[in-house]
Amino acid sequence: MSSLTNSLKGQHIKLVLQVALLLGSAFLFSYSILETNWIGTPIISLTLMALITINIIRIGERSNRDFAQFLNNVSHNDFSTSTAISAAGPGTRSFVEAQKILLSKYRKLKVDRSVQNQYLQMVVEHVDTALLCFDSDGKIEFINNAATTLLNRKYISSVNIIGKLNKELGDTLKSIHYGDNIVLKTILGNELQSLMLSASEFTLLDKKYKLVSIQNIKSALDEREIESWQKLIKVLTHEIMNSMTPIVSLSHYVKKVIGDPSLVSQLVDEESEQHIDLQNSIEAISSRSQGLMEFVNSYRSLSNLPQPEFADIEIELLFQRISALLKDKLESAHIKFTTLIEPENLTLNGDAKLLEQVLINLVGNAIDAVEKTPSPDIQLLCTRTLAGKISIQVKDNGCGISKKVIDNIFTPFFTTKEQGSGIGLSLSRQLTRLNRGTLSVSSLEDAGSKFTLSF
Repeated sequence: MSSLTNSLKGQHIKLVLQVALLLGSAFLFSYSILETNWIGTPIISLTLMALITINIIRIGERSNRDFAQFLNNVSHNDFSTSTAISAAGPGTRSFVEAQKILLSKYRKLKVDRSVQNQYLQMVVEHVDTALLCFDSDGKIEFINNAATTLLNRKYISSVNIIGKLNKELGDTLKSIHYGDNIVLKTILGNELQSLMLSASEFTLLDKKYKLVSIQNIKSALDEREIESWQKLIKVLTHEIMNSMTPIVSLSHYVKKVIGDPSLVSQLVDEESEQHIDLQNSIEAISSRSQGLMEFVNSYRSLSNLPQPEFADIEIELLFQRISALLKDKLESAHIKFTTLIEPENLTLNGDAKLLEQVLINLVGNAIDAVEKTPSPDIQLLCTRTLAGKISIQVKDNGCGISKKVIDNIFTPFFTTKEQGSGIGLSLSRQLTRLNRGTLSVSSLEDAGSKFTLSF
């Protein structure tokens, strides 16, 4: 760049000298016409003026021609040529050299961009996630190998073609918006697939585009489903065996006593030991049978969930109802209970009754968790995240959840409470999903827990 600056400075000085000579020649011509009688002076000065003018015009034309050629090279991405140095005079050689330097830098920049594009293209083509980018008209601008493999078609030019291959997927691609995460179960290649679609939107050169990633999560869901079934069967087996073992044992005892003729006469005597043992055994069988029946009813409550009725819910009114319902229990336990909504006018589209049931259960669990805390504190918060989602949190400073059991707290019938049924958190998670939300937990033992509902 210093070479180009020096060249421009040199040309500027030469141009100033040429103009000065032209003005001097014009003055000499005028003076010779008015003050002298020798005809040679005007002719010489006029010739000199013509030569200087021609030279100035030639310099300007050459500079314009060279600069125009340089701009033409750049505009056509032609970095291989520059102004011919053989045609350049001594005053423009530095300008030609500066052109060569600039063109060399442009060539390097072009090569670097080409390498970066090839690298990004290679990365995108080799990722397992299907990616496709299309404009507002549905024309596909980019699609990687994973997407064409998933759709089992090599050339796809528009979303409409995807709609012909699979209507559900085509409709989802058209309706998905920025920040959406949609799980779609559909048949591709004669096989049921579980696809998770995520979208982002951007504008490039005044044109809107949508970039959608498609992940086949069938294997992951199958693994989670198997794991969930294993946990559920383990808990069911534990609960059923706890009830059936004493029932079977006591039934054998009753059968043995009743079948012994020598003891039949003693069974009618209410004061006899055999009669009392028989009575206790029958009561134990009845109690455990009733407990098993309640366990089955609890399972039924998990499998027969109500259909949600969606409407706009004012979060402030929802929190007020929760506070009113639990006020006596919170005050009797001397628990500090605070609510916070930011912004205050937040609303949520969902089923108010189901969501209220979830929050009552979570706050109730928090009350149990802070039972032995010196200064018990429970917070009910609602905020809008940067991603535009609504987040409701229930925080406490209670006993927390140990790492050994936190992975199982949403498993049906799993409980760490002596009198717990183990369906509260599992039911809460299912009710949250019915409200198109998710329920998650973060906790540290002896430091408290935080349950988060995201919508």
